Amino acid sequence: MNRGKAAPKVVISKRQKEILASYHNKRNISVQEKQRIGIILQAHGGKNDLAISRDLQINPGTVSRWRKRWVNSYEQLREFEQEQSGAGSIDRALLEKMLEILSDHARSGAPVRISLEEKQQLVALACKKPQDFGIPITQWNREMLAKVAMAEGMIEKISPRYVSEVLKKA
Repeated sequence: MNRGKAAPKVVISKRQKEILASYHNKRNISVQEKQRIGIILQAHGGKNDLAISRDLQINPGTVSRWRKRWVNSYEQLREFEQEQSGAGSIDRALLEKMLEILSDHARSGAPVRISLEEKQQLVALACKKPQDFGIPITQWNREMLAKVAMAEGMIEKISPRYVSEVLKKA
């Protein structure tokens, strides 16, 4: 949060405000969408970041981030709205564009190496008895699960530590 600098003004067209407010009042939207739309609507109403953060019980930095994202994307959004003005279902397309602005950017990092299907196979393996695989123990440990999953061709490579993470989340 920048002290001493005024927060950038949030501009929303009348149509955008109606669409966002209507979507914000739905019951089946994600908490993130509800929070981010709330930030934009309140910022448009003239509230500062600190007031919005108190009202929504979130960090002022979060408010500032989404305010800046909206301000930086607004010109592009306005052009999109003008281009779509003759189209039939502009409201839906406009809502999708606004939600795209308010969505998380792709995160950096290594690509997923173990698919959801492979994780499900690992969980299924953990539900079977070790004796079914000729292993003379009564309960699985993470090292044996990793070895058997790789030996059975379920997963190309997995560490015992990651076996624990997969099973913990399952």
